[in-house]
Amino acid sequence: MVIDRDELITAAAQAHASGRLDDAERYAQRILSAHPGDVDALLITGIVSFKKTNFNAAEQSLRRLIELEPKSFDGCFWLSMVLRRTGRLDQAAEMAQCAVHQDRKSEHALNQLGMCLLDLGQGENAVSCFRKAIDLAPNMAPFFDNLGRALQSVGRNAEAIAAYRKVLEIGPVRVGSLFRLGDACMIQPDVAGAAQCARAILKMEPDSVQGNLLLSRALIGDGQVALGAEYALKAMRLAPSNAVPVAYYGRALQSLGKIAEADEQFKRSIELEPRQGFAYHALVHNHKVVETERPLVEKMAQLAKDDGLPRREIIQLEYGLGKALEDLGEYEAAMNHFDQANHIDHELKVGVVPFQKQQLRETADFLIGTFDHSFIERNQVVASDSEVPLFVVGMMRSGTTLAEQILSSHPEIGGAGELLFWPENAGSSEKVFVRKAANAQVLDLPKLRTLIDSYLDLLDKTAPGKRRVVDKMNTNYLLLGILHVAFPNARIVHMKRHPVDTCLSIWATPVANGIDLCGEKENIVFAYREYVRVMEHWRKVLPADRFLDVQYEHLVSNRDQVTRQMIDFCGVDWNEACMKPEDNIRSVKTPSVWQVRQPVYRTSMQRWRKYESCLGAFAELFDAETG
Repeated sequence: MVIDRDELITAAAQAHASGRLDDAERYAQRILSAHPGDVDALLITGIVSFKKTNFNAAEQSLRRLIELEPKSFDGCFWLSMVLRRTGRLDQAAEMAQCAVHQDRKSEHALNQLGMCLLDLGQGENAVSCFRKAIDLAPNMAPFFDNLGRALQSVGRNAEAIAAYRKVLEIGPVRVGSLFRLGDACMIQPDVAGAAQCARAILKMEPDSVQGNLLLSRALIGDGQVALGAEYALKAMRLAPSNAVPVAYYGRALQSLGKIAEADEQFKRSIELEPRQGFAYHALVHNHKVVETERPLVEKMAQLAKDDGLPRREIIQLEYGLGKALEDLGEYEAAMNHFDQANHIDHELKVGVVPFQKQQLRETADFLIGTFDHSFIERNQVVASDSEVPLFVVGMMRSGTTLAEQILSSHPEIGGAGELLFWPENAGSSEKVFVRKAANAQVLDLPKLRTLIDSYLDLLDKTAPGKRRVVDKMNTNYLLLGILHVAFPNARIVHMKRHPVDTCLSIWATPVANGIDLCGEKENIVFAYREYVRVMEHWRKVLPADRFLDVQYEHLVSNRDQVTRQMIDFCGVDWNEACMKPEDNIRSVKTPSVWQVRQPVYRTSMQRWRKYESCLGAFAELFDAETG
């Protein structure tokens, strides 16, 4: 019996729709044997070949189709799919653009173009494509998932989280979507949100490598390092050849002060995956690099030139190279790598609000103009008489981690790390104000009282039974006025360090995702000057018995005297454990993790002298006070 062409096309289409790819291909080939230029048969053959991963045959059929029908939407769309899968991204994007041109209302074509642009590193353009696709099909979860990836690629992490949450809202809930949301939460950082995602993954798949690794990272980030290490170990057992869990297990050991064991894990991670940045960065920051490690440094330098490596990994390599070359005494080369790391980091933070000089200046003006003696006294009607809070503040990289380690070595003093409580709930104090008159600043006292109670509850849960609990969130320096209103009996330890050393250390250290100080050294200089201005004000209005300046250099060079002064200021009896902060069993989560595990040392003093010829804008601060 002879079956005509239309019947064969219908049969092929039905077979394809029901997943019988071999039947669909056979029907289409019967047509093409008689009619080699049949565009419908060419299209079916191209699609079926693509789905069977026979990409050469798919490309051949689809290119023939486009020759016959240059304006074929389906031909351009599916050829773009083939080209993307085979790594020819420029051509894939060109074909996807042709498909969009043929049908601007096709959400799938816009999504495909977005994927091609994302692969090409054009994150902002990809975001635009995915948003247009979502406007046309607002209930397509994969489009939101792709949007989240694109937003993350350009540093717009909060928006990415919103997109990933939409994926889960639309459903179905899948492990991959949960992991991407959790990963974005870790970057935010929202370790509680990341842990929630991880536990949801493990409920679905208890042996999920992604779930165990994500929970490990979240627990480490939350200070539950020993427990986090257990989940990293489980991920290692589930995937012995995966380098990532090994590196995070090393990170846990590093945080716990097990430096030699951490070294072994970082090296093992590198053996499993030489093309990475994380483990190299962690390894060179885990000890002082010596000349015999020159091959490692050369390997890192070669990798940093690898265009195929994700730029986040290259940033890690560049910061690591700067540190390694500083250890080796090659300071100008080290600065070049720090400059490059900051340059790339700045480029990747295009979605982060740029450093706002005017906003910081206005914040400083507001604090100085509002928190005078009279304002503080009349608003302490809701104050707590608790002496538990112990605030350690200062510019980033000023020695706040060392101060916390010293203080929390005392058996009566707990360490809470860098709590986000006040920055999140009070901002720079503005969130606890209500405006009742044109020029009057009025505190929302009921809200402040609620925050006081919540904060004390948090400290009690973090370090139960301790007479003092250290909160070392350095940016709380902007909040000292409101904190003294809330807790007039709380002690405040202000860590000061040589201004150029401070700024140089910031430049040489990866800065949190939501902060874009890395664009220019001038940004850090400006931020430092405003910090000094604010601290000068607090020193005038806060009582001397509640505010203690500690010069980092004095602490390092005159340990016994300054440490005793700090402990006495905190109102607790002397304890010899405070002289050995390197033995403190608390986990450390900041970039200072290796330094605070060493006996207090002087090598970081006058670091600027090594870089005197290449300080750039930092040299402007030689005449600055240290706040």
